[in-house]
Amino acid sequence: MKQRTLLSTLSSFYSFPLIIRSYIIIFFLLLTRSTVCSVNPKFQACEPKTCGGDTNHQNISFPFYIISKQNSYCGLPDFGLTCSHDGFPIVNLAGDLYTVQNIFYNNQSLRVSIPALSGLSTTECIAPVRNFTGHSKRFSVASKQKQVLLFYGCENMQEHSIGCSAENRTRSVVALYGDDVDNLKLALKNCRGTVRVTRVEDEKGGVEEALRRGFLMNWTAKNCSECSNSGGRCGFDEEDYAFRCHCRDRIDSESCYSEPVCWYCCKTYI
Repeated sequence: MKQRTLLSTLSSFYSFPLIIRSYIIIFFLLLTRSTVCSVNPKFQACEPKTCGGDTNHQNISFPFYIISKQNSYCGLPDFGLTCSHDGFPIVNLAGDLYTVQNIFYNNQSLRVSIPALSGLSTTECIAPVRNFTGHSKRFSVASKQKQVLLFYGCENMQEHSIGCSAENRTRSVVALYGDDVDNLKLALKNCRGTVRVTRVEDEKGGVEEALRRGFLMNWTAKNCSECSNSGGRCGFDEEDYAFRCHCRDRIDSESCYSEPVCWYCCKTYI
């Protein structure tokens, strides 16, 4: 009985015109592929994320990843970010935390600022920040960034004050550019506290505004453009310590342009 049913079905199939039979075969091949294949879960997991604040909507993607929202294979070691209470990404550079103001993926640079100096107001008292060394394993200060010296415990220099000093609230913190020789001499006479060194990108808006904006840094990492342009999402294999391109249907070493050898086959993801 089953044999007769099968023969009847085949006879009915071959009764259709050739073009209709071709469409039916293609349909069932595609249906089989979509049933067997599943979307690469790492492709889904590495979707760009934000810290979720109202003031910063910067998309975070390779080589960075948000530690609390994305898996480590979505970025590189040393590029994990945390989020501040006001929604800004925070990067750890050689043990020091910096607020990420902007990320420029096209030229592999970012603008960062010292958290204590990112939201200055004349009513805040500022604790001493650590001296900025300028380099870490993956990051370096961009060229043409200006040096700024912070003097704590100052008197008689209100014109250059950016806030009161946490070391002595009756005294102020003075910020001066490194080439402001005359005022640097005055600060050495009128300030009795700590001296710290940092950087700013430029002098626009004065030194206080420049400290809020921060300075530029470059990073060194695999360029993601080939993978992302092919529709993939860049990632990292921690076991092989190698770059990976997470495609919708597979993982590749470079991009999603190349098709698997068997177009109707796909990798099984666990």
